[in-house]
Amino acid sequence: MADDLDLFGNPYHSAGRGQGRPEHVPTEENIINVMVLLASGMTNAEVAKTVGLSTPTLRKHYFHLLKQREVMLARLKARLRTAQIQQGLAGNAAALSGALKMLDGVTAEKVNRDMQNKAANKPTPRGYVSKKEQRLDNARAISGGGRYAVPAGPRLIANNGQPVASSDEA
Repeated sequence: MADDLDLFGNPYHSAGRGQGRPEHVPTEENIINVMVLLASGMTNAEVAKTVGLSTPTLRKHYFHLLKQREVMLARLKARLRTAQIQQGLAGNAAALSGALKMLDGVTAEKVNRDMQNKAANKPTPRGYVSKKEQRLDNARAISGGGRYAVPAGPRLIANNGQPVASSDEA
């Protein structure tokens, strides 16, 4: 009975089945589909809908892939690059040409990333700042009314018998 196949070509075992719907069995095709969809940046709900599963079923059976969502794109690129190089070494001229272009692109990408990291690690040159200027800058930053801020002057109600307009009354 192991030769019986369902509509999707998966083995169908009629003996020993209990009541209800049989549990989902991840196939290699579904695993590859989930990997590609995760690498493309889809959410769990979108991936589940595309593959034809519920979100809880996706989380239950493909948890090991969902956990590695961030590295999935890099993994997929690595697999494709490896397959392309293997085809090129086997004699496929188009694959070999594509692999060489891809490797040149990887080298350029790495150099660009290294240059960006070096530029990001350099502190911005501010020039010489004296102690007095540093203290004044710190005081200006704190002057918003902290614990040690200079208190405001007294409010005058009258000046030589003449009322003074305060900012509160205007």
